[in-house]
Amino acid sequence: MGSSPRPGILLARLLGTCALLVSMQHASEANALTATSSNSNSSDTVSGSNMLPAAPDRDLLVRVCTSCHAPEIVVAKRHTPEEWDDIIAKMVDHGAQATDEEQQRILTYLVRFFGS
Repeated sequence: MGSSPRPGILLARLLGTCALLVSMQHASEANALTATSSNSNSSDTVSGSNMLPAAPDRDLLVRVCTSCHAPEIVVAKRHTPEEWDDIIAKMVDHGAQATDEEQQRILTYLVRFFGS
């Protein structure tokens, strides 16, 4: 018998992963909203962009990546340039909206601040 999982098992794993990511995003948004009440710079707090170093292309990363992920998820781990490139390609395959040039700019930003 083959060692690859049945399609139903793969779908269940995928749905479980999606549910976990959505749950983490909601928890992050709730924390950001709580912090907003005690922080006068609410636009940075709500968007979570205050977690990301101020530099060219931070706003691009926020626009492209945080529409699906809280910044905490985006920068939770350090990756090599090759790993970040693979992650960006995977996110584009899943619907992230970025041109090839924007993907390169995001890669440069992530490697600079969150590379291993």
